Amino acid sequence: MALEIADAVGDGVRRAVSYSGGVLMLLTFGYQLLSTGATNTIVTSLLSGTAPGAAAPAFTLPVSLAGAGVLAVAGLVGGVVLFVVSARALARSQSELDSLPSMLFTRRIGRATLSAVGANLVVGAAVLVGFVFLVVPGVFLALSFLFVVFAIGVEDERAVDAMRRSWTLASGDRWPLLAVLVVVAVVTSVGSGLGGALSTVDPVAGQVASLALSSVLTVVGYGILADAYRQLDETKPAGPNRGAAGTGTADGEGDPLA
Repeated sequence: MALEIADAVGDGVRRAVSYSGGVLMLLTFGYQLLSTGATNTIVTSLLSGTAPGAAAPAFTLPVSLAGAGVLAVAGLVGGVVLFVVSARALARSQSELDSLPSMLFTRRIGRATLSAVGANLVVGAAVLVGFVFLVVPGVFLALSFLFVVFAIGVEDERAVDAMRRSWTLASGDRWPLLAVLVVVAVVTSVGSGLGGALSTVDPVAGQVASLALSSVLTVVGYGILADAYRQLDETKPAGPNRGAAGTGTADGEGDPLA
């Protein structure tokens, strides 16, 4: 059965507006606020030393350059962790989304984070090369590896196996996945446009409002991807760790997709 685009979008939005989705929106906003503030603080510090008259970014944090550097690095790692947790949380059945158990944040999270970082570096490089030489290979690879973090977070696959698993899930459904990816890209980019308009009134308020809206729409995008993942997971061969991992408990028993 081919991926149902309308179902992925509609059910994905419903996943995002659940209790779990709401908490993830708040966490995403906090992460983006901290990460953006740290980055802006670094840029402001560098500009003040090299070009005193240059315009500084709107939103900064009251920390030193070194402190901002630490927060920026922590933000990068935190973003990966949050994506893994979001994949785990939103890929559960709709009936489970009214709770957010702690095991979603703790189960093998160190290994999952390292696997996600490694896989994203490889996938990012491959997609970039594909776009540089010809756009089509880049799009093809982006679609093929769309579910890498879901394979890592939900099924406990390691980096290489997660890439294989994502490729299997995408096979035969790349055209509908392209439509889903376009929807997600449009949804997640809306916040930037509205935030830019608000920045003309008040730079700081505009950037904070942009981050808030971006956080909401990012989780909506995650919800759509999670529903697409569930649809394809039901129709494609199971991954090697499906029976033992991707579980709803800390010890690896059960199935969060039940």
